Amino acid sequence: MKLRTKVLPYFFVCCLAVNSSAFASSTTTTTQTHRVTHHAHKHVQKHTHKHKYKYGYGKYKGESDYKQLVAPVKSANHFEVIGGLGIAKLNAGNGELGVTSSETDKLVQTNSSSWNTFGAQLGAGYVYYMRGAQQYADHVQYFPSIEPELNLYYLSSNSIKGNVWRFNNSNFNQLTYDIPLHSTRLMLDAALTLASYKRFSVYAIGGIGNAWNRTSYSDVDGANTPCPDQRLSLGSHNNSNFAWEAGAGLTFAFNNRINLSAEYLYTNLGRIKTSGSGNSGLITAPVISPAHFNLKTQTALLALHIAL
Repeated sequence: MKLRTKVLPYFFVCCLAVNSSAFASSTTTTTQTHRVTHHAHKHVQKHTHKHKYKYGYGKYKGESDYKQLVAPVKSANHFEVIGGLGIAKLNAGNGELGVTSSETDKLVQTNSSSWNTFGAQLGAGYVYYMRGAQQYADHVQYFPSIEPELNLYYLSSNSIKGNVWRFNNSNFNQLTYDIPLHSTRLMLDAALTLASYKRFSVYAIGGIGNAWNRTSYSDVDGANTPCPDQRLSLGSHNNSNFAWEAGAGLTFAFNNRINLSAEYLYTNLGRIKTSGSGNSGLITAPVISPAHFNLKTQTALLALHIAL
């Protein structure tokens, strides 16, 4: 009994020492784990911070690399092909038609404000960028490029319509006339980009060339019923004329190769004449002087530009 009494305190002391040692070991391990975790977290933060600054959010030593990475790319000169479709209106103004030695009629157009003419464009150009011009720059660039173009345009109209004032007198407004027109022109144009911002650009265009216009002529009475004794019909005639044009447009770049443009174009096709021969009906002693007028057009075109 006395032995048990002496041994028991030693037993509790040993247990307490073992538990204390285990607790201390657990605490040390937890502290070390916490330190390792904290060190790893600081390491990640440090490298993330460097990465953040490296790619442009601060003044890290790799900022020059970032600037080279995101700097706008200098635009490259290139050839392109152009194809477009549109509508136009024809302005022939007032013309004249000689019928006999004593009668000259005035032709007064009535559909000059009608956008009823089909238009088409096929061309090629070379886009030359001015020094320092950048592609898709996020600031406005003035006069970044110029493009010489060779364009083929086509216009096809059912007719230029109007009234015939016989003897050049509005009181003798008894007939209406009809002049079908087919016009093809080859133009040397220059398109100057006035300003660009990101994918949008505004440009002006102008040029000179030659136009080939085919016309014919016929008239009927005001009630659209043929007048057998006065009806006049003249055959088709081809005209070759100097032409000039000027306009403006807006371009949107889908990518490096494809652009879409919306363009307004004013064109002077020169002096147009009809044929001087045809069916004069029962007109006594006809002396036909071809109908003539100065033809101008306004065209709205939507075109694709494809870089080569």
